[in-house]
Amino acid sequence: MNTSGTIRLDSVTYKVDTHRAFEQVLAVSTDDQIIITDLLGEVLAQYTRPAPGITYVGNGRPSGPRPKTGQMSP
Repeated sequence: MNTSGTIRLDSVTYKVDTHRAFEQVLAVSTDDQIIITDLLGEVLAQYTRPAPGITYVGNGRPSGPRPKTGQMSP
């Protein structure tokens, strides 16, 4: 995974998580699904293969830092 938490597969960039930048991942491609896991098998992201011409698939989260919850850490 690169510095922005994305991987590139079949000319499409998939956003996974910026907090996992530089981690090694496994991408499994089936006919209509892309599944991205860490090396222990935990599913990090699952996407339906995009239509031809689509070059970027986001992870559904807004860009920028994660919002604060207002609760203190234990």
